[in-house]
Amino acid sequence: MSARGFELSYDDKTGSYEIRIYTPSAVADYETAFDYLKKLCAFLGNNKITTEDNETYTADTITAYNYKEQIGYALEAIYDDLKNSDHEYFEIFGLHRPVALNKKIIKEIIKTKEAVENFSSFITNLQYIDAYSARQKIYKKDDGSIFGVYTITETVPTIIPFTPCIEYENADTVKDSDVSQWLMGLVVIDGDPNDPGSYSVYKYIEHKKFVKRLPGKKYTVLDAKYILIQGLTRKEIESIAK
Repeated sequence: MSARGFELSYDDKTGSYEIRIYTPSAVADYETAFDYLKKLCAFLGNNKITTEDNETYTADTITAYNYKEQIGYALEAIYDDLKNSDHEYFEIFGLHRPVALNKKIIKEIIKTKEAVENFSSFITNLQYIDAYSARQKIYKKDDGSIFGVYTITETVPTIIPFTPCIEYENADTVKDSDVSQWLMGLVVIDGDPNDPGSYSVYKYIEHKKFVKRLPGKKYTVLDAKYILIQGLTRKEIESIAK
């Protein structure tokens, strides 16, 4: 299964198709891209493939491209950057959700001989968790102060950041320093779960308090930023909200 996918574009100036594979990606991302390249070559009747380093391959030889070395270099570069900066983590974007890598996580991965395979499994598994990724919402009060909200719904497994900060989709309009408060909206179900009218916000609670009050058995740390919360019962939500 693919973890990050790839981008396909067409360059009018060169009259060529370009496939971009993100760095670092999982092994399956490269394998999927190679398979697509082979089919594209057959469709176009052109068997020449050139990398950004001007290495030339054909549809039959493209799998010889040393992509595992590229993945390894990228992981090492991220690790070095984290060691030499104040950044707590490095965030990359997958098909379905972002993944945050810190020094500890990367060190555990790159210290083994199977570093590329371990990284591939790590990032791919995080893309296919059967859970809802809470969307960050930003609001402004009448007094001009800005606050952020994540929402969790009764019985729904949900992924949230352990410590919230402005996500990329809001980065163009607001900064972390602008946010005066982070909240969790606790949604409960009264009636038929298939009826949207059965859902209502039971209470808003400070994000930090919410995480602190979560029973340890109800959440799992996924990476350097995100946690997976198992579906909370109505009783658990009421207890957390007290």
